[in-house]
Amino acid sequence: MKRDPLDALMRLRRIAADKARRDLADCLRAESDATEAVEAIAALIEHEAEVATDLAAGDAEVEAFAAWLRRMRPQQRAAEIAAEEATADTAEARAALAMARAAVRAVEEMQAHHADAARAAAERAAQRELDEAARRNELIGSHSGVVVQWHHDD
Repeated sequence: MKRDPLDALMRLRRIAADKARRDLADCLRAESDATEAVEAIAALIEHEAEVATDLAAGDAEVEAFAAWLRRMRPQQRAAEIAAEEATADTAEARAALAMARAAVRAVEEMQAHHADAARAAAERAAQRELDEAARRNELIGSHSGVVVQWHHDD
């Protein structure tokens, strides 16, 4: 039996869609991790600022906080950039998954169209066979030499 090339194409499209789903899941995890890192740094800065601005804190604590904050700002900005990149990667992965799903649907539609065409061809072939059998019966009946007469008695 001849293999349908659409079956092979469908397998490839489904493999691509599965990979796109896995890639999106990876991107969502990375985005979540990056967002958590940004939030953790922001919470840490807020906490340290509260400690440094407490009335009981001395000049040394305030100066230590200022020095610490100067070191934290580049880390905070790097975490924000990583979160923005992760968000962009997620959007790209979503688009790739949408395209992969559309490719699967396109092959499904092609398969349905081919199945409809095959059914129609089979129906036409069956009708041709019936028509041919009817013609043969007509030819046999007209060449048999048997004449049937009806006689009607009134």
